[in-house]
Amino acid sequence: MIYEIREIKNEYYIYFNSAKILTPNKHPLKTKSIKHARILLREIKKKKNKTKSHSILSLTFFSINLSKIDKIKKIQKLFKILENDYILFRNFSDKFLINYMNKKFGALIDDFSLEFNLPLKTQTDFTNNVRYKNVNFTSWLMNLENDRFTGLYKLANISNSTILSYFFIKKKIRCKRFFKLVNIEYDYQQQRWGSLDEHKESESYFLKALENINLFLKVTNNF
Repeated sequence: MIYEIREIKNEYYIYFNSAKILTPNKHPLKTKSIKHARILLREIKKKKNKTKSHSILSLTFFSINLSKIDKIKKIQKLFKILENDYILFRNFSDKFLINYMNKKFGALIDDFSLEFNLPLKTQTDFTNNVRYKNVNFTSWLMNLENDRFTGLYKLANISNSTILSYFFIKKKIRCKRFFKLVNIEYDYQQQRWGSLDEHKESESYFLKALENINLFLKVTNNF
């Protein structure tokens, strides 16, 4: 069994026994950089990485497989996340925490609203049934390159924040700050009540996923 990388017209294809490896949708597994191709080859040989949803291999498959119809469906999911976006939610009575979150998130909410002409409201109850539809943001997402769309979509799903994920893709927020912002509420509670073992596990998973998404965007020449 022989795996190899072959360069064809400035693109790098992954081969197995002299045949191109295909994605589930029958697209060839290819990259624009040799570094990306070498990471894929390494992960393919480590079979355990094939099933990890945030491995570079899985992210690459996801990106290559994206069709226009897929994007439309996933944009609907991004709007669903936006309706209960983490940075808009204030379902607690602690005034200090509310003010702290307003301070940390206020400018991001305002900038996102201004960028897409999309008025946003902070939520105090999951039953408020807020519905957001916006042509500007939808158009921006549809025109986003598959690699960057993949990064945004995956980040939004693990962070429960379409807004933070947008600013990450725009390079306005980097990994360390992104992680801190997503954990503001928990970090505050941790200072008062201590840490929980289950959160340490989810924190480790989140960090690894975030690092992989960041690396994926780098090797696809988007960062």
